[in-house]
Amino acid sequence: MKRIFISTAFLFLTISLFAQEFSKFTTEDFNRDKNYGFFNFIQVSGYSGTHLGTDEKMEEMFKKGFYGMGVRFGVQSTGRKEWQRLHNYPKYGIGVSWFDLGGAEADSLIGAPSSMYFFFSAPWVRFSNFTFSTDLEIGLSYDFKPYNPETNSTQKYIGARTNLHFCLDLAFDYELSDRFDIGLGLAMLHFSNGRTFTPQRGINLGGLNFNVSYYFNPVKNYTKFVDPEYQPPIRAEFVDAPKSVFKPHHEFQFMASVATVQAEPGDAKDENGNVDTTGAEGPRYVASTWSVDYAYQFARKFKALVGIDAFYDGSVEYLYDDKLPQETTFADKSFYGAHVGFQYLIERFAFMFNYGRYIHKNFEQRGKWYMRVGGKIGITDNLDAHIALKTRNGGIADWIEWGFSYKLKVK
Repeated sequence: MKRIFISTAFLFLTISLFAQEFSKFTTEDFNRDKNYGFFNFIQVSGYSGTHLGTDEKMEEMFKKGFYGMGVRFGVQSTGRKEWQRLHNYPKYGIGVSWFDLGGAEADSLIGAPSSMYFFFSAPWVRFSNFTFSTDLEIGLSYDFKPYNPETNSTQKYIGARTNLHFCLDLAFDYELSDRFDIGLGLAMLHFSNGRTFTPQRGINLGGLNFNVSYYFNPVKNYTKFVDPEYQPPIRAEFVDAPKSVFKPHHEFQFMASVATVQAEPGDAKDENGNVDTTGAEGPRYVASTWSVDYAYQFARKFKALVGIDAFYDGSVEYLYDDKLPQETTFADKSFYGAHVGFQYLIERFAFMFNYGRYIHKNFEQRGKWYMRVGGKIGITDNLDAHIALKTRNGGIADWIEWGFSYKLKVK
């Protein structure tokens, strides 16, 4: 009950703060612009589905599937700004969700998590009253019951109480009226912490969500004192304005990042080369990534790129059978790769995806390929802050990168 109260209070506090923009409304502020006010909505969602990628030990516990509900506060963009028109008038905002991962047994072992997140919903196509969109949520989930060698040793999925919340949804919405939409979505959810704490298998969910949205324009609460007869529009009228001239360009990107990782219980070795068999939490190590990319922005929303990576991971010291951990060198813990990828641009934000292959590493473990998924935000025209999940051997989390990227445009 406490977690529901806290997350709901967060949502409605944000709504209240947003409404303060009208707190100093005067007669001189009144405007009959066709898109006057803010085009807000509140959405209530229900989730139902199944666990993905579970092992035999957890299959019985997860056979009931999962359930969840969520509440969002969002804004429908109008197209006043060019980036909104480029992305077909998206919706965005904040939300909270609550989940039941499989009943009382799952609750006692893993927990019943809650999440707070930002969302961005970009329509692909609109026809009649229907809209088809890609909907993305990124935030934090909490109230997990993490692995503990003494009190929760059979839980080998999550090692942290607070984790990343990620949800990708293919959404179909239908406009019932000026006030109401209903929607159906195919959702994939992921909870993990990128090996910041271990064990780190993560929780993966797939299923459907059904939602109802209520639209409103809060400016009516203030215009009624100036012009009681005025009825502000409930839905936005999309602005169709010409776009600026686009010029493709080339650039180099230089990225440096750092991470912290924890060895899986039972993987670390002592100074004599003996593997820990107690199940104790593993020691912590430093990891980092250094990358150089050549990027080409061929469209307003996309950059294609190719680049090279230099990795360092202190935890690989226990992967060597012919060396004691303290005998491994910097070179033993360094490895290299090359990648291709793309970046999807939203104003000063960029979603990034890389697919890479290792070109050199001194150990056989962790496979031959990796991915990087994350985002950037522009601090200046040339400097970005960077956060991404680097994986190993496919989708297995390796670490979360925190760093900066410098862009050098080529004339």
